[in-house]
Amino acid sequence: MKPNVSVIIPVYNGEKTVERAIRSCLNQTYQSLEVLAIDNGSVDQSVQIIENLCKADKRVKLVKLTKKGRSNARNVGLDQANGEFIQFLDADDELLPHKIKTAVNFLESHADCFAYGTGIEYMTNKGSIKRIPDTSNDIELMIHNIFPINTLIFRKNPIRFDRTIDFDEDWLYWVDLFKNNMSGVTMTSEIGARVHVTGENTMNDTSRMLYYEILIRGIIRQKYPISSGMLLKTDVKKMLMLNSLVHLGKITNNQYDEATKYFMRLNKVAKVLFMIPIVRQKTDQGVNGILEKQTYQG
Repeated sequence: MKPNVSVIIPVYNGEKTVERAIRSCLNQTYQSLEVLAIDNGSVDQSVQIIENLCKADKRVKLVKLTKKGRSNARNVGLDQANGEFIQFLDADDELLPHKIKTAVNFLESHADCFAYGTGIEYMTNKGSIKRIPDTSNDIELMIHNIFPINTLIFRKNPIRFDRTIDFDEDWLYWVDLFKNNMSGVTMTSEIGARVHVTGENTMNDTSRMLYYEILIRGIIRQKYPISSGMLLKTDVKKMLMLNSLVHLGKITNNQYDEATKYFMRLNKVAKVLFMIPIVRQKTDQGVNGILEKQTYQG
């Protein structure tokens, strides 16, 4: 029988967590699903673990890739998905048991709804933080990524990830998918997934994720130009943060140049502002505060 939901999990050296992630799918109260584990050339025991799960449950499918990259892996998963609905999941995270059933029931009874999302619980060594995406303001998604990758279940469609981007790539995907229109998204405050933040995943690499938020915002700015005072204000702030990152030695000059090409005029303003001692001091303090949290949430 054809599965109704396809869960797509990119995997790279995930031997410590991938079984937990896959079992969280198999243990869903909704059973008409397939789990597509897309391996990116793991050199640990990930493939063996997945193969054992494939033998135990035919809903698990392993796809081996030679070309690395999360965007490429998700695109392969999207191309091979048999389900009407799509759920993304990272190999170090997990879905809570009722997430898929709740979403499918809603989507099947609301034909005008394109995506259904839940809250996310971030698990760290210091405790947990719950986050509920706010979709009340359409422009919010243009400012920053409001949807963690595990948040939404959505209808299958032809939109694909930019294969050249592998950090914050989901933000650009969501923008391409919704194009500044949240009317087709329904959110609930129920927690549907857990994100496990460790020293081994990208959520812990705050300087890189902060840089890529600025870079992806630039790509979005060029691709979807919108006149907005709120966007202008946040873009100037992002340019100040970018100048701080290079000032603090957190990014290279080449990375700086790559990001500023999308903000040429705004960066001229930001560079002048950054020369003011009090502005530079406060910006550096703000950036250091983000980096010291050791958990990036967009």
